[in-house]
Amino acid sequence: MNQRNELIDILREKLASLGLTSYEITVYLTLLREGPLSAGEIAKRSGIPHSRVYDIIHRLDEKDLVEIFYGKPKKVKAVDPNIALYALVERKKRKLDRLCNHALSLINTVILAGKQAEKTTWVIETSLAEVVSHLILKARHQLLLASDHVLIDELSDELCYVSKNGVNVTVICYDNIEKLSSKDKLVQAGVELYVRKAYSLTIVLIDFLAGAISSPGISYSIMTTEPVLIRALMDLFYSSIVNTSSIVAKPPEVRGRFVSIWAIINKIEKGRKLRVNGIDLKTGKEVIVEGVVEDKIIEDGVVCLLLRTEKGIVKVGGLGAMLEDIEGLIFEVI
Repeated sequence: MNQRNELIDILREKLASLGLTSYEITVYLTLLREGPLSAGEIAKRSGIPHSRVYDIIHRLDEKDLVEIFYGKPKKVKAVDPNIALYALVERKKRKLDRLCNHALSLINTVILAGKQAEKTTWVIETSLAEVVSHLILKARHQLLLASDHVLIDELSDELCYVSKNGVNVTVICYDNIEKLSSKDKLVQAGVELYVRKAYSLTIVLIDFLAGAISSPGISYSIMTTEPVLIRALMDLFYSSIVNTSSIVAKPPEVRGRFVSIWAIINKIEKGRKLRVNGIDLKTGKEVIVEGVVEDKIIEDGVVCLLLRTEKGIVKVGGLGAMLEDIEGLIFEVI
């Protein structure tokens, strides 16, 4: 093997270390030597099967390593490696930085939290989307999100997934709903969607499992698993944000499970059947009660449901209830 071939082998190893496949390397080097070339010329001069050439060109284009000139025939040219390879490395560095921050965030949240059981609130200096995307998939009953369109679009796949799997999802988009590119997808997935013209805090609430809060003006997020803080954020979500928002789309019927009484108090009609998992405030024991909604009370910031059960009328409040019969933790429309 002569020295030139040895150097080419070393070059191929270096390009492979940057994430290029063997075929991508072959096509890229062929274009550097002989380009611009058509797809047929690339196949002929590189030895790559013609059926694979278009896919390889597409992948190189995604990496910004080639330029495509649309004509008859279409031609492909390699981008100057002094520009393209440095740009490729910078993109990989940014991706690795994000992965590192995400990993550190999860370590602090999940692993170290096990060693410090008393710690239930953290300051997270990374993207809120990266922090909560995995938590969203753990939602079982209800998920609340108030944010600008950017974060909603980032989380849209996760939001649609849990909504289609029976989770009640409420999303409030700040500013202009037309900027929300995932709007139709969210509506089709059964997400309850609002718009609020004025910006407020970014809030994410996953059942009573976790809550996160941030703001466009700060570079960090606050995450909590503390039930008292989650309850406070949930009250803020409904009393301050939902009440000053306009409905864009809502599911055709109230269904499934909710963790906040505020979520159903204005939606559920008298005569609907409800199952409530909660705490009997007289005995302190966990109970499940089923009944038909007889009436609703909304008065001075206090809300409760009157359920007609086999044992008579039962007064059910939400989390933190003190004057009712039952402190409701999960409300299921059946």
